[in-house]
Parts: sequence; structure tokens; C-alpha cells
Amino acid sequence: MTVRDDIAVTPLDEAAVDLREARFAIYYAPPSDSAWWYEGSRWLGRDAQSGAPCDAPAVPGLSQSLHGLTIDARRYGWHATLKPPMRLRDGAGVSDLRAAAMAVAARHRGFDVSVHAALLGAKEDGTRGFMALRPAHGQAAREAIDALAHDCVTSLDALRMPATPDELAQRRATGLTPRQDALLQRWGYPFVGEEFRFHMTLSDRVGDSDATAIRAWWAPRVAALGPLPVNDIAIFVQARAGEPFHLAQRIALRASMGDEA
Repeated sequence: MTVRDDIAVTPLDEAAVDLREARFAIYYAPPSDSAWWYEGSRWLGRDAQSGAPCDAPAVPGLSQSLHGLTIDARRYGWHATLKPPMRLRDGAGVSDLRAAAMAVAARHRGFDVSVHAALLGAKEDGTRGFMALRPAHGQAAREAIDALAHDCVTSLDALRMPATPDELAQRRATGLTPRQDALLQRWGYPFVGEEFRFHMTLSDRVGDSDATAIRAWWAPRVAALGPLPVNDIAIFVQARAGEPFHLAQRIALRASMGDEA
């Protein structure tokens, strides 16, 4: 199994992380040397791997600066969620998380997924949605990403500290279906299993005109960039509440190592 520490000082040093406060997530993140990583990081205004700020592009038609429409998204970094942020349970350590993530990666081959910009989460009651990149077509790619996410959720769950009552209440405040609430209680997150939708967040909640402007900006770039290469999974770390998430480590999927067995 190939493990890549892509930043100079990795937060995955046991001594460098306060496990009482830190949260960990398993995300998909485009290769750090790719145009996909460059475009997504500058869009959000932050490189989650280096921690460096990025100059956001000028986007015609927005109601305000792009920086003002990506406040929450920027904190999480350029990613797609596979295993949502969690604190480690008592007795579990960073080495356990790394080992579990490596085991998941060894069971999956790399693949490509075509995407397009879409509005997600809008509701009939007027709740605004957010813009994200979603799979555009290809059943095989959808099945591959769903299987990878399901494996991350279920295989790492033994390491997860149960959600607090406040955390559950915060999730429920967004409005959940009975099935989503059941998933929240079981897995600490309502959008897993059949409710999972692979997406890379482009904005916080926006109105129709901003959604149209964002879609128009991304359409030609998605066409030029081509499919997203899903060759590894990444461990992201949030040192304490309110701080940005940082990409700490990448772990290659099996196909990325040339294993055809």
C-alpha cells in the first residue's frame, strides 16, 4: 500500500494532534499536481494541502464576491466527502485510523468520474441550495464511488466517537426525512448509504442568479478538464472546532499501484 505524506509537517503525528478536539475525515481530493486541484483550490480561496490562500477568480454575474459565497466551503477545503468528519473514540488513535483507511484503499481500484455543476439541497419551502460538482453520467463510475464511500463509512465507524446531542440537533435542524434521521443515529451522518450523493461543494447556499453564474463559469472548465481521476483517498484533519480542515495524507487505491490481481 502506498502512503503519501504530501505536506511538510503532517498532522497525523500522534503527538501533534489533541484527540479530544481534533476531527478527522476521509475525503476524495484531486491530485495535488493536477489542474483540477488548482482550479478547485483557487475557486475556494485556499489550498487545503499547503494551507496557502489562493486568489479567487472573477466570476461574472455574482451578487457579491466569490470569497463571500464560499465561507463554509473554504473551511472544509476542495474535496468530496467519503467518511464525514468525526472525533476518534476513546482508545483509538491516529495509527488506527491510518490502518483502517489503508485497508479500505486496498479493496478498491482507481476510476474516473465525469462531473457537471448542479444546484443541490434546494427545498420547496424556499430553503436555498448550494452549488456542487456532481457525477454527470456513467453508471459504472457512480457504482464505484458509492461502493468506496460505503466502505469508508462502515469500515471506519468502529473508530468514531458517537455524535453528541448538540451535534445531532444541529443536523436535524436542516430538516431530515425519517430515513435520514435513522442513518444519522446509526452512522452520525444522514447522507450515507442510499442517501449518499457524491459531490464537490462549490458554494454556500445561494440564490438562483448566483447558481446560474456559477454553473456558467464551471461548464467550459469542466469540459476542458475532463473526468476527475479518483486514484486515492485522503485523510483530512481539523485541529479544533472552527478551524479549517487540512489534507494530511493521501493513500493510493489499489489500481494506482498497478495491482491487477
